[in-house]
Amino acid sequence: MDKIKVCIVGLGWTGSNHYAGYAAIPEKAEVVACVARSVEAQAKAQQWGIPKIYRSFDAALQDTEIDAFSLCTPHYDHAPMLIAALQAGKHVIGETPACMTLAECRQLRVALFDYPNLKAATGHICRSWPTFAHAKRLVSQGDVGQTFYLSSNYTHKADPKEYSSANTWGRDPRAQLHLGISYHSVDLLRWIGGDVEEVSGDFTDRARIAVLRFKNGALGHVFQSGAVVQPYSLPLYVYGLEGSIHCYWEEQVLKGYLHKSAEWNPDTLAATPLHGRGSPEWQHEMENFVDSIRENKAPICPLAEGIATVETCLAIEDAMQHTTRVRVQPA
Repeated sequence: MDKIKVCIVGLGWTGSNHYAGYAAIPEKAEVVACVARSVEAQAKAQQWGIPKIYRSFDAALQDTEIDAFSLCTPHYDHAPMLIAALQAGKHVIGETPACMTLAECRQLRVALFDYPNLKAATGHICRSWPTFAHAKRLVSQGDVGQTFYLSSNYTHKADPKEYSSANTWGRDPRAQLHLGISYHSVDLLRWIGGDVEEVSGDFTDRARIAVLRFKNGALGHVFQSGAVVQPYSLPLYVYGLEGSIHCYWEEQVLKGYLHKSAEWNPDTLAATPLHGRGSPEWQHEMENFVDSIRENKAPICPLAEGIATVETCLAIEDAMQHTTRVRVQPA
């Protein structure tokens, strides 16, 4: 099959990682266009040799050479751009979160129904981290037995200079909408533990916690804070009746261990270098998306899964605001 010809929309930190992911698989994909509005982004595109540089997303949608779009834009643009790409007959992967409101969840579900032959994915990058992917395989093949508890934290007091969006589109009031808790951690737990039936939560100015009750009977817990003084951290713990999985950061590497007894004799999971610093997950994610198109199979995180994660997070936000348990239901 011919290479998938891709257009990247937005060339910030995430868009640059998408580009690197595609560039690592030249036999399968080619970035033929981008949408870049700033002078800096356009200069970056020229440096990389991207042939077509559009200033308008609408103009890019009219390009018949483009097979697929990578949307690396502000949160509040994701849903309308996903829908527009599908309406234009393009395959599309959108960055996280898939959308921001229940109304957008409904609109995206309708679009998926209307365009079943197009591949639509959400870029939940944790699903492409080798360590977490290894944990997923172990749980799926029964190595820990029946799971009864899963947890993940998202704690990161970032340097203000690390994410330039904080001083650009991050100031837009539309970027301040809460999704209850870290959608990265929620999606990771949903991927491994399955759909969530009911949620509860609480919050202060510095911390947010959520308790998840999965449909299979397991409990889950997510903690999020931007006030924790430590390096980037997104661990995973899975407890089953026959074993447990512990994944956490040791210096600049995410490591994982499978414990099958009370003795320290674990099996070691695949390790992953620090996220976004030359680590391999972007290549895995972009290759998986491209392969889903080339081989007509589901991507690792179909858009429907991205929507379900947003619905779970919105239920958590509702539970926090009303101090009650809330059932998770499709919009």
